[in-house]
Amino acid sequence: MAELPENPGSQIPPDHTGASAPPFQPVAPQYQQVVPPIPGAPPPPPPPAKSGGGGVLKIILIILGIMAFLVLLVVCMLAYACHKVKQSFHTDSKTGETSLSIPGMSVNADSGKKFTSSELGVDIYPGADPSKSGNLRMNIAGSSVVSATFTTSDSKDKVVDFYKDKLGSNSTSMDFGESAILTEKKSDQDQVSITISQKSNEDEGKTKFVIQHTTVKKAN
Repeated sequence: MAELPENPGSQIPPDHTGASAPPFQPVAPQYQQVVPPIPGAPPPPPPPAKSGGGGVLKIILIILGIMAFLVLLVVCMLAYACHKVKQSFHTDSKTGETSLSIPGMSVNADSGKKFTSSELGVDIYPGADPSKSGNLRMNIAGSSVVSATFTTSDSKDKVVDFYKDKLGSNSTSMDFGESAILTEKKSDQDQVSITISQKSNEDEGKTKFVIQHTTVKKAN
């Protein structure tokens, strides 16, 4: 059998230094061999789910839970406060007097209650009739407000002139036609205000006036 000539590609010529170049080294291919699935084998497990979305959802649920708890707490507090105020109201079935008493505050409203001139801080217009509503006494932290309503057949202007004379030069007055407001500030703790009005469609055309006396407890 005849000898085959040598492969000229295997004879690598020397470089310029005279040394022979290293033999050819094959390089492994840069890809991953794909193994075909085996018939009847179970499918590979799915990749694990990312935890980022679940963490955000948990935070949102926690915030919503806290907000719901705060809303429920406020509703319970309001319901309790309304219940306490309702328990504090008392109406006398005989006299019709309504009273409210809570720590630091008391209110008494009585349609038939009559106040004296000293309680109102000014004289009552001669011949005036006490009204069936608008009479009350309120005490708050030592300060008090006494209010009484009256009616008279005399004109509004006549009642205004009477109280201008009674309140004196230190008083102030504002006239709005059908109504007028007179105020006397006796001191920083004592003030009297009188609202006088006359309307043809109210109180049978009579003049109505409300006296309000406010006394404030002096700070220590």
